[in-house]
Amino acid sequence: MFFLERSLFSVMLGFLILVIALAGCVPQDVSPSPSITPNLSLIPYSSPTPRDISSQTPMLIASPTSPPPPTPTPITYTIVVGDTMLAIALRYGISLEDLLAANPEVNPRALSVDTVLIIPPAENSPSVPVTATPISIIAQSVDCYLVRDGVSCLLLVINDKARPLENISVRIVLYDQDGEIISEGTAITPLNLIPPDEAMPVTIFFPGSYSGKVSAVGTILTGGRIPKNDQRYLNIWSEIDQTEISEDGSQAVIKGTVGLPRKSVTGNLVWIVAIAYDSQGRAVGVRKIEQPPPLEPGQSRDYEITVFSLGPQIADVVVIAEARP
Repeated sequence: MFFLERSLFSVMLGFLILVIALAGCVPQDVSPSPSITPNLSLIPYSSPTPRDISSQTPMLIASPTSPPPPTPTPITYTIVVGDTMLAIALRYGISLEDLLAANPEVNPRALSVDTVLIIPPAENSPSVPVTATPISIIAQSVDCYLVRDGVSCLLLVINDKARPLENISVRIVLYDQDGEIISEGTAITPLNLIPPDEAMPVTIFFPGSYSGKVSAVGTILTGGRIPKNDQRYLNIWSEIDQTEISEDGSQAVIKGTVGLPRKSVTGNLVWIVAIAYDSQGRAVGVRKIEQPPPLEPGQSRDYEITVFSLGPQIADVVVIAEARP
């Protein structure tokens, strides 16, 4: 009996071991391991694309700005040997203080010949009407010439009116070859008056060193007809007796005569301007001289003046005179 129970126990143990062994031989359902995804972020870059040049805004070259409203322009005076600021002030009937205030850059103790002074109007002198908008004035284009130490520009103003034009001033803007503004300033005529059917250039000098091509544009600032029965100017006449132009056309010597009618008053200021023209009718040079006072009524006086060309050859010369009491 004991033997039988032991045998049965051995059989059952063996069967259990077999079941366990068979279970270990069954393939297990192995789930795939999770894939590893790197923690990356994409940085977007814009790829270069061609620019549509046709849609770009064109660059505008600066043009002259509108000039400021004109104001009455005082007359000018060119200093000669022996002048003093006090004597000039007394001559024009103004105070020395007003003359100095109008010319702050001038040293009254060291006056330079040919310096141009601004003469402010006297308190009791009649005002000269100047139009708020400049009257219709014929002017040629600006001609500029490279000279020593700078650029000289001239613009010829033509008086087609029945009365003389007074105090013409022109704003000149100087440009380089790229259209950029180099400099600007106000150009004036060498005389205060432009007689009827005459022409006179406004002139300006831009000091400095300039390279390449330059150009300029002019805008009339001031100018007006002198009032009727104006007593500030005398009826002076002038004649050319002889003109000698050098072979190369660089200069001309003019000899002539100026005078006052018998029914006149004494001329205490007498200016003579020679204007040189090339073969195209463009002003290429201007020269101003002053006759020593006084010039008495009915008196005539000889003059000689030399004018130089700034560039083209001189083909013709015109002389204009002006006198004041």
